[in-house]
Amino acid sequence: MPEEFDFSELRKYLQGQMDMGEEDLLLDEPWTLTRKKPAVPAGAPRPANPMPQMRPANPAPFPQHSAPANPAPIPQQSPFPSNPAPFANQAQPAFQQSAFGAPAPSAPAPRPAPAPKLDAGLTIAPRTVKKTTAAYELADSIGAFYDALKTDALYARAANVVRYEGPEHPRLLILLAAPKPGEAGSNFFQSPTGEMLVRLFGSLGYAPETLGVTYFYKDAPRALSPILLASLRRMLTKELSFIAPEIMITFSEPLFYDVFSKGKNFNDLAGTALDFNGTKTVSLVDAYAMTTDKQLKWLTWKVHIPRSGLFTAAK
Repeated sequence: MPEEFDFSELRKYLQGQMDMGEEDLLLDEPWTLTRKKPAVPAGAPRPANPMPQMRPANPAPFPQHSAPANPAPIPQQSPFPSNPAPFANQAQPAFQQSAFGAPAPSAPAPRPAPAPKLDAGLTIAPRTVKKTTAAYELADSIGAFYDALKTDALYARAANVVRYEGPEHPRLLILLAAPKPGEAGSNFFQSPTGEMLVRLFGSLGYAPETLGVTYFYKDAPRALSPILLASLRRMLTKELSFIAPEIMITFSEPLFYDVFSKGKNFNDLAGTALDFNGTKTVSLVDAYAMTTDKQLKWLTWKVHIPRSGLFTAAK
């Protein structure tokens, strides 16, 4: 009988593609083939046992052994010997005895050393940890903030510190990991990725002049220790105090962990309404990958954006 496959999942998938239309056709294959067990029709004879037991037609009888007429008596033995041998080693006493028969006294326990006495006039000063304030934390304007970043150890060797580009208080702030080669905040919205995001949020009612963009890494992404990542988060918090957006949107899973640390899961929280130090935040998939991946666009538009509940008022 030929093998049969269950194509129910494929049928549902193709029906969903037909409902989406030709323009939204996805070229992925999420289904898996499931083998079906062949059904045995009623009344069909069952197959013979493939391993029949081989038994001879006339098996030979087992030989019968008869008991002797007068068996010899078994000698009776006592379980206890008449003359038991003395034990070779006598049990040792539980404690040692002295020459006069009395138990030997145990050794006295050592006394603890006396605690050192401190002079009444001697005082121990409490240990203090000196916390330094970075220069950018003392900035009173966004321009002074970027100037102070150039003197920080993280950006001391950077050729250029990329600045925020957009209106004074944007409705949406796009936070990217780092600028691509040849890309800066001033020309991001003219790039293919920027134009795609303008069309995406324009469909939600956000005009292009209400969008802003900034970067978590002001020069190039790099592997940093948790202490240095905490410094970058403090820089972002200070920068947001000047930009003051209504909603901040982060793009890509690695940037999500840079902003919110490893204590949260991107797959569980993507598209949900989050909070970053008082700023409403939504995390989405990589915007650059979304530019050429139609499936990521579908996931963002149909799943992640409705999940947050922050964009309904803009429609």
